[in-house]
Amino acid sequence: MPREVAPEVAGRARALGTRAGATLVGWLTNRPEPVTRVDWTHRVDWTHRDGDYTHDQQPGERYSLRLKPRIAIEPTGLEIVDALLSDPEPYHWDGYGRYTESWPMLLPADREVVAMHLLPHLLNEWDRPGDFHRTVAALVDGDGPAGEGLALLLARLLAERGPWHARDAGTTLLLRAVARGSLPAVECGRQLGLVLRRTEVKLGRVLESLEDCARKGAHREIWQLVEGMLPVLLPGTDERAHAGHTQVLGFAVRAAGWAGASGPIPAVAEVAARTGSSGFVRTARRLHELLTR
Repeated sequence: MPREVAPEVAGRARALGTRAGATLVGWLTNRPEPVTRVDWTHRVDWTHRDGDYTHDQQPGERYSLRLKPRIAIEPTGLEIVDALLSDPEPYHWDGYGRYTESWPMLLPADREVVAMHLLPHLLNEWDRPGDFHRTVAALVDGDGPAGEGLALLLARLLAERGPWHARDAGTTLLLRAVARGSLPAVECGRQLGLVLRRTEVKLGRVLESLEDCARKGAHREIWQLVEGMLPVLLPGTDERAHAGHTQVLGFAVRAAGWAGASGPIPAVAEVAARTGSSGFVRTARRLHELLTR
């Protein structure tokens, strides 16, 4: 159902005098918004029990990850509508996965709900529907709020490289989202940080893709994305910094310069305030000074 309809449509729905008509009137006059979120879990032992991640910097098992999308909204009482607006079923190729290309047409004004239904297929790229990128592109062009679901789809696809992926498929999707004004940039950065922490994708390839997008005009959005990524990706107090952390801070310095960014990032300020003269700390100081001068 579109988000903008002519006033007389509600009148015609009311005249039906049916339960379904009354439900439609409620949606037309006071449309409820689904509340969505993405939970990450990982297998904790041989019994296949899932353990939930409790914070963004929590380490976990890379090869037993599962995404559990959540959709919450007051039931309508209409079985098929409530099925669409409920938590997706676990991944089954013989279930929804075979027809993912149809989901954007089913809910064209609720792209975040559609994104939730696509997420169970996201990490299994070797067994993913072949038109997955086109389906995500349809969400980018769709209507409705964009949140964690669409952000995670864009982040993961941006990070993917391999013989079965077009080299620029992920950057094309991200740039399309920028052009459409549908990129939740800070949340996409947070999800990209989670993807880098918890999956097998390579940081160097991700930074190449981000730089490519920035050089094609998306420098402001790429900086916003980096702002969301750094608090997740930088090492916590109980973690050791490595070369990748210095590399991502170096990219952040360049991205901040391209965007003319200002304003401190607490996670960066904390590293910059540490004693020592490692390349990691020195680069954090450069970024902090650039953002606070």
